[in-house]
Amino acid sequence: MAEVMKAIPFTQFSMEMRSGKIIDIDDGFTELLGYTEDDFEAGIVFKQFVPSVEYEEVITELREKFIDKRYVSYVQEFVAKDGKPLKVVAFYKIENKLLAGHRVIKVSAAVIE
Repeated sequence: MAEVMKAIPFTQFSMEMRSGKIIDIDDGFTELLGYTEDDFEAGIVFKQFVPSVEYEEVITELREKFIDKRYVSYVQEFVAKDGKPLKVVAFYKIENKLLAGHRVIKVSAAVIE
C-alpha cells in the first residue's frame, strides 16, 4: 500500500465568512504555516497567508456555487509565516451554522508539491 499511497501534509481551519478572520485551527495549521497558538489568539486573517487571492472573489464564488454545491476547490499558493510558498489544493465549504451572527467557512488544504 505504501507504494501506491503517500501521506501528505494537510490542515483544516475555520474562518468567519465576512471578515476572513481565522476562528479555529488544527495542529496541521501550525505545522504547515508556522503560526503559533499565540498568533491565533492575537488574530490571523486569511489574507495573511493567501495574499495572492482576493478574498471577496472567493466569497462571491462560494455564494454562487453554494446554490448547487456545498463547496469549491482551488489549487493555490499559501504562504507560511516565514515566507515559504506552499502549493496546496484547498476545499472551501460554507457551514450551515452561524457564529456570533457570521456564517462560517471550513477550509481543508493539502500540500501537493
